[in-house]
Amino acid sequence: MDALHASDTFLSEGRVPAMRCHGSITQFTDIPELTRKDFTDFIAETMPKGTLDRLEAEKDLDIGIHLDNDTVPGGRFRVNLSFQRGLMSMAIRRIPSGDLNPDVLRIPQSAIKMADNMNGLILVTGATGCGKSTTLACLLNHINKTANKHIVTIEDPIEFTHSDNMSVVSQREIGSDTSTFASALKHVVRQNPDVIFIGEIRDRETIETAISAAMTGHLVAATIHTVDVQQTIERIINFFPEGLQEQIALDLSYVLRGIVSQKLLPAKGSMGRIPAFEILLNTPLVQRLIATHNLTALPEIIKAGEMEGMISFSRSILNLYKAGDVTLETAAAFAPNKEEFMLLVQGMETGIDTLRTYSADPDHGLSIKKLLLNAVDYKSSDLLLTTGAAPSLRIDGLLQAFDMPVLTPSDTKKLLYSVLNASQRADFEERKEIDFALAVKGLASNTSKKELQKDYRFRVNGYYQKGSVAAAFRVIPNTIPDPATLGIPPAVLRLTKRNQGLVLVTGPTGSGKSTTLAALINIINHSRPCHIITIEDPIEFVHTHQMAIIDQREVHADTNSFANALKYVLRQDPDVILVGEMRDPETISTVLTAAETGHLVFATLHTNDVTQTIDRIIDVFPPERQNQVRSQLAACLECVVAQRLLPKKTPPDQPSEGRIAVFEVLMGTTAVKAMIRDKKTHQLLGAMETASKDGMITMEHALRDLYNKGLISKDTLLNMLPRTSGLVNQQ
Repeated sequence: MDALHASDTFLSEGRVPAMRCHGSITQFTDIPELTRKDFTDFIAETMPKGTLDRLEAEKDLDIGIHLDNDTVPGGRFRVNLSFQRGLMSMAIRRIPSGDLNPDVLRIPQSAIKMADNMNGLILVTGATGCGKSTTLACLLNHINKTANKHIVTIEDPIEFTHSDNMSVVSQREIGSDTSTFASALKHVVRQNPDVIFIGEIRDRETIETAISAAMTGHLVAATIHTVDVQQTIERIINFFPEGLQEQIALDLSYVLRGIVSQKLLPAKGSMGRIPAFEILLNTPLVQRLIATHNLTALPEIIKAGEMEGMISFSRSILNLYKAGDVTLETAAAFAPNKEEFMLLVQGMETGIDTLRTYSADPDHGLSIKKLLLNAVDYKSSDLLLTTGAAPSLRIDGLLQAFDMPVLTPSDTKKLLYSVLNASQRADFEERKEIDFALAVKGLASNTSKKELQKDYRFRVNGYYQKGSVAAAFRVIPNTIPDPATLGIPPAVLRLTKRNQGLVLVTGPTGSGKSTTLAALINIINHSRPCHIITIEDPIEFVHTHQMAIIDQREVHADTNSFANALKYVLRQDPDVILVGEMRDPETISTVLTAAETGHLVFATLHTNDVTQTIDRIIDVFPPERQNQVRSQLAACLECVVAQRLLPKKTPPDQPSEGRIAVFEVLMGTTAVKAMIRDKKTHQLLGAMETASKDGMITMEHALRDLYNKGLISKDTLLNMLPRTSGLVNQQ
């Protein structure tokens, strides 16, 4: 066995011997078939007296034996005796030394550190033959080398032999040293152990004893046959009748220190195997979820807990693939969700995971990644996918379809689902809508190698139309544009120096509101030491700390809702607050309060012009609250910016030169505040026309200015001018 690096030897009456080498079975046809006498002689020579009688009576038997002679090197072996078709069979496994190196075995340090706990319960899970016993032995060896403890193991049979180091190790084997698990566990606490290792949790009685020992000051480590973290907790709770499940969930949440689930994958280019892990640590949030039996959130908790030492199977397998340890086919086959894993492999992340570090690799046929590559290459703002039409890009405000067949319902579903994880799919199918951020590395085929390593971010909205899946992908620029390039008016830029008040940026979807706000926040970030908090759905432009400290919170990932985030934001000591969108009365009310209480607040609203913006804010409230809201808004308003993106003027038969922003600006002067307070918003336009010295700009004036500079065409001017304009009426 040692010479062939075999883990197991299989002997069957009437067959040649066989061994498992690196996970594969090898038969030795040059050795004669075994006879019944071969078995009875071996049992008589190596096993306790009466073993043959016990085997005849019980038909199945596990025994630990020690062999040391001229042909077999000294050591302990685990032997399983059984019958098949009335013929004797024997499976033999060498019991190796427990002096194992976790780094060589690639067991994560966060798993090993669980053994540093003074008490509690550690669970190691996985299918048969996945290496659970090896991981458990590493935990025991870590304690043995680092702490003065009394360690008692209860095993069926002993898998690894441990010699005393700093600890005293007592290894008890079922059948040889004790009759049953239940009997051994009944008396184990009286043996005064500090640490108890249980070879396998098999029944309710074992679970009860393990939890009880953990609750009374012992560290307990055990294995259980489950495939992942969530199933492990469910299995333990479901061992108990419904009336006891609430209490056992509460007890388990209190004693659990961590769960290590594992798989063994075939290694690339060799006969060996390599482990992948899922690790859960019992943080306060995890403890609460287990206590309330709310286990569906655990996969997302594991994904978000990487900095604490947690890891998901998908991420662990991805790391093996990126390191070249396993093939893509093997990795995809062992991943818990193949589609989500392929999303990771292609360098795409969703939600808050878009801010991780990752890389890209393969391309398989027509994929969403290829379409997004085209969106970046053609400098488009959006990619649209819908049934019955070819994929389309919005370039300089105009839709242009790809020269390819129209998409079927299955096409659009496949393309959107390729960037959704399992949880997002469930949410989408339930709510019929989804918003999230997507990040991809390795796009822009016509750029330099350095550019290829950049992260390209997209804001994705998935929805249903006529019963079929559709999606819109908004391209988010890599860098925050310079305000001068955007043409933001100087009066608006000066608002970044204010210490308090409300600044609203409004306009229809796709008008550049997020870009304008990102540019303003970037100015503050580079110009003064302050604390900026943004609340976005999803995060679009990523800011880094400069002179300011900037915290970006994503709805559904970092907080449950805009309203919930705003409820607590004032306790987070912000100087500047950005609210991605004011969607409801509660959000608007909190924004007004924040602006009134000494904070500079930026927010967006989907309205067409500044007058409509003021009316919309007031009209969302019931009549009895509207006077109060008018007073609040008048007191805190600094500016309203309404903007649009227009196509630049280009010579005939020439490619488009892009789009340009046009801004309507209402400043919160004393006169404007009085009009808002006195319900005279219909007079705002007239006040703006006579207050250009205060930085106010009407939409008509801004459009005429762009036209006079030759930046937009006459058709664009006429299409955008208000119907009341004299120039429009002359046409």
